[in-house]
Amino acid sequence: MSGIDKNDLDEVIAKTFDEVKAAVNSHNEKSIQMYSNALRALVELRQQILSQERSVS
Repeated sequence: MSGIDKNDLDEVIAKTFDEVKAAVNSHNEKSIQMYSNALRALVELRQQILSQERSVS
């Protein structure tokens, strides 16, 4: 996972979170589900990167 830029990933996570909030505000169930699933996957990826960094240190 060394090819993934943490700052870029953090930015995508923040943007996806904003999309979840917008979907909730518009009561769009399909968008809520889609962006929530994407956000969960991105956060899991971020956790894996952190875990990998800790094991190398």
